[in-house]
Amino acid sequence: MQLAVLNRRAQERYATFTATLDLLGEILGDVDKLIAKVDDGAAGADSWSIATQDELKQYRTNAFAALDHLRTLGKKHEAELISREWRF
Repeated sequence: MQLAVLNRRAQERYATFTATLDLLGEILGDVDKLIAKVDDGAAGADSWSIATQDELKQYRTNAFAALDHLRTLGKKHEAELISREWRF
């Protein structure tokens, strides 16, 4: 009985994990619209600077790569994640 409860909880957590990854992918997909609005010519004060569009695009690319890597790891360990209690 207790094993079934833990297994169901692990399955629910894995489903939440994958849904969150999907949501992050959708949100990051909208970042291009914001990057397009950045003015590379805007100069800040001496104490701060603004990232250029190219830098922001690179950050977005890195974020997508990290998200894909996390999704790949989750899929690789799916059987283990849905069969055991998660540790934090």
